Amino acid sequence: MRVVDEAEVARVLTPAAVRGLMRDVFLAQARGRTSNPVRSVAVAPKGWLGAMPAYVDTGDLRGLGAKIVAFFPGNAELDEPTHRATIAMLDPDRGELLALVAGETITERRTAAASVVATQRLAAAPRGRHAILGAGLQGHAHLTAFADAGLVESLAVWSRNGANAEALVTYARTLGIADARVSVSPVEAVRDADVVTAVTSASEPLLASGNLRDGVHVNAVGACTPERRELASDVMARAAVFVDSRDAALRESGDVLIAIRELDRKDLIAAELGEMLADPVRSAQTGEITVFKSLGLGIEDVICAAYVLRELTPSAA
Repeated sequence: MRVVDEAEVARVLTPAAVRGLMRDVFLAQARGRTSNPVRSVAVAPKGWLGAMPAYVDTGDLRGLGAKIVAFFPGNAELDEPTHRATIAMLDPDRGELLALVAGETITERRTAAASVVATQRLAAAPRGRHAILGAGLQGHAHLTAFADAGLVESLAVWSRNGANAEALVTYARTLGIADARVSVSPVEAVRDADVVTAVTSASEPLLASGNLRDGVHVNAVGACTPERRELASDVMARAAVFVDSRDAALRESGDVLIAIRELDRKDLIAAELGEMLADPVRSAQTGEITVFKSLGLGIEDVICAAYVLRELTPSAA
């Protein structure tokens, strides 16, 4: 059994590579070539442990495995990671345990790449003025991914942590984004944005409908439990709402579940992202705005780990 560390993952899982993997895995999902049960969660006194088993066959790459992810929010006060993850990879034909792959870099990069793929497919103006709400690990990962895809012409950043926001703006300038600034509030950050990406720990909505102009695309990434949300229900009422997984969204997403309840809209979800990628002529512009609700799927982790193992195997070169 092989053990793959974070440095090895980071070396081979480039932003361009993971973008391609996310596109491939969502297409495989739409074509019925994945198995992706909703994560199961064990709750501990100070956090929770989630298990995300998955199988995927993109045609080019197959993977069978499970991500084990722990979330302990109190770690932030100890200056330790709040999320820790490992992906166990098995032989998809025999079930033999092949490797344990470090999962934190994979989680960061695949989450950001999924937002890029969603933005490219769903946004009316994917390239232009971007706003990022939240300047932690996922804020950094999303900026890296969007910049690598050539989508950011200007940037506004808001975070509850002002130092993190300043650091993200400084990083943006090293990427060649000269027009980058810190905003004093989420409302100011999104005022003129073409694309908004929310990667916060918010439990209550950061944005209401009146804060967003027509035509904007929103990636809602940060809230991943039924009682938390980043977007008010009136935002969802204006939007064509897309998700990575219907099953996951209807069990885990407060943005979706609370809006369905408050709006009495059981038809709130327009489509899964994979369905939109599989039907390139289908219009995403059926609302005043578009929203992609991302929860993160086991198939995303497993396909990334399978790619890393292939790239690190000499005979595959």
